[in-house]
Amino acid sequence: MRAFPFVVVGALLCSGGAIVPAKADIHQLGDVNVSSDHYTHVSWSRFDGPVLRLRLLAANDTVDCEHVLVTYQDGTVHDVFSGVMPRDSMETIRFTEGDSHLRNIDFACKAAHRDGARIILSAVSAGDDDFDHDIDASQPAHLRTEAVTPVR
Repeated sequence: MRAFPFVVVGALLCSGGAIVPAKADIHQLGDVNVSSDHYTHVSWSRFDGPVLRLRLLAANDTVDCEHVLVTYQDGTVHDVFSGVMPRDSMETIRFTEGDSHLRNIDFACKAAHRDGARIILSAVSAGDDDFDHDIDASQPAHLRTEAVTPVR
């Protein structure tokens, strides 16, 4: 009875590793420059299929996000992130299988020091959650930006 687990492991090893994790289908959706003197409002509205994870990367400056809102296909809206992302850091938003059909993502962010700070948005649409390899930059962004000056 105790030899059975070893037999199973041995059979898997001999079969060439029959259990292989799926490759993630990672797409760079695009990037946007944000201002340092006001929040830049951004909306991405087209996703090719279910999205399991979104990643926002503050590329060249610290970025303060007032909100990051996700709207699902059924119209439900969730506030999934607000706060500061230090320079070259990323924020990953994970969705369960049932919540992975997104209509759009809206966020309002501003740079800490430099006009033109970039936020890069990427998505994993299938497979495992490996964000550590090169991202496909060939997919164009579908976005709308709007500068809103604060009322004083």
